[in-house]
Amino acid sequence: MNTVINRRTLVRTAGATGAGLLVATRTPVASLFGPGDASAAATCASLTPAKTIGPYFVEEKLNRSDLRTDPATGAVTAGVPLALDLTLVDEDASCAPFAGAQVDLWHADPSGKYSDESVEGTSGKKYLRGYQVSDANGRVAFTTVYPGWYSGRAVHIHVRIRTFDASGAATYDFLTQMFFDDALSDTVDAKAPYNTRGARDTRNADDDIYGSDGASLLLNIKADGNGGYAGTFTFGLSASSDGASTSAASSDASVGATLASATCTSSATGARSVTVKLQTTERLALDLRVRRGSRTIAHRSVSALGAGARTIRVPLSTSVRQGRATVQIVARDTAGNRKVLSRIVQVPARP
Repeated sequence: MNTVINRRTLVRTAGATGAGLLVATRTPVASLFGPGDASAAATCASLTPAKTIGPYFVEEKLNRSDLRTDPATGAVTAGVPLALDLTLVDEDASCAPFAGAQVDLWHADPSGKYSDESVEGTSGKKYLRGYQVSDANGRVAFTTVYPGWYSGRAVHIHVRIRTFDASGAATYDFLTQMFFDDALSDTVDAKAPYNTRGARDTRNADDDIYGSDGASLLLNIKADGNGGYAGTFTFGLSASSDGASTSAASSDASVGATLASATCTSSATGARSVTVKLQTTERLALDLRVRRGSRTIAHRSVSALGAGARTIRVPLSTSVRQGRATVQIVARDTAGNRKVLSRIVQVPARP
């Protein structure tokens, strides 16, 4: 695969009406070939859905299989052990193994915090992050802990799959997330150190990123017999496109918008607002929402935003409580391409 993806064929358009019914089907490769087997076959699984990168990716360049350790201190993240065996297959080549791809994983710790994020108070720490390169069988393996939850999101792990040319430029860049069965997360949340935080506020069905196709991103997980779990997943990947455009299919790279910062502050009069700073290279339409779980707590739309450094403020009502919230921005260019940007902010207490 040597083409940067601009659109991914994730769902097919069907239906007798002009509206077009979006239908997504996915047959897990493991069920076709056997667990962990990425042999080529005449019948191929359908494509793995793409998901937003989210606010917490950091290019740490940590080539390692065990993600639990903070390399700066040697401290090991406590939590329920989770071993991951992941397989990549090339749907453009009859599901042959997709070898030589860099697979980055990152996720929250049992307290719900990500490492190396100033808003989390974890700057300089690098636990629960790292990458492996897929072997000749298209496989990578990681040792980590079961992820913790944070307000507004179901339990998940972020995944970024890339290939690079000789100069180091990305030639393939696929983003998605893996999810967990809610009943299993309930079981884990009842154990230490997860059980000090109360019930999580967002389950899979209430998570906008999980969406209508999130069930196809659920990890296949079994108990390992030693108090932990072993999870497997197969990613069906493709660099081809049939031109279908869906909410998930448009490429982030085709939309000229970068989220520089997002903060939430109080004015001298006590009014609170979220301030977003964007850098754009083209004319865009924006839909900006501040969210907690599936609920929008503030919203602003901009129909035509010119290129350049732009600042947008979204006021918060007095009914919004303090705590963490997610800023989600959907940017669309004049060609209809779509990019989702997000950032976590801390809402201060009401005056």
